[in-house]
Amino acid sequence: MSEKELLTPLSSLFLRRTLTSTPFSINPIPQCFQSRTIFRLERKYDSVEEQLEGNYKDWQKKLHPDLVHSKSEREREYAAEQSARVIDAYRTLSKPLARAIYILKLEGVDIDDEETLSDLDLLSEIMEIREAVEEAPDSQALNQIQSLMQEKLKQWSNSFAKAFQSRNFEEAVKAIRRMTYYERVNEEIVKKL
Repeated sequence: MSEKELLTPLSSLFLRRTLTSTPFSINPIPQCFQSRTIFRLERKYDSVEEQLEGNYKDWQKKLHPDLVHSKSEREREYAAEQSARVIDAYRTLSKPLARAIYILKLEGVDIDDEETLSDLDLLSEIMEIREAVEEAPDSQALNQIQSLMQEKLKQWSNSFAKAFQSRNFEEAVKAIRRMTYYERVNEEIVKKL
């Protein structure tokens, strides 16, 4: 059974409950459902934020404990499991770096976190940025560095989107590598602020 065939009964189950007063039951989301399937998203990287946000809110409304408190214990457990999967899927898809890694994995491309970085320019740049973070005299200086990191993350996120769209997975992996390092610097800044 395809993802689409599995999604339809699940969606109509909640739709029926919303549009009518007939009783409904809560069933588990099949394990084969991927994060993007839960939110009815196409396999693409960019332009998903708005649709993701709306679908996430819809799921949270449907799975809210106040709506399922009168259900059987089993159905409440299913609702809790579904809610956890929806939250996990949302966290993955709402962050550009996590979303990039996720959709490459769907294409069969794994990112090796332990792989040694061979881009000497990037290594040098990251070392300089980290040094600037360590030596930043105040929060204003840290905020300026953080703004620069966010610009670089956006730039490389756009590079990833173009590479992914053209199915140039080698370039997509390079973009992810850079995004990963800039994200780590950003996390260091947040800790210091």
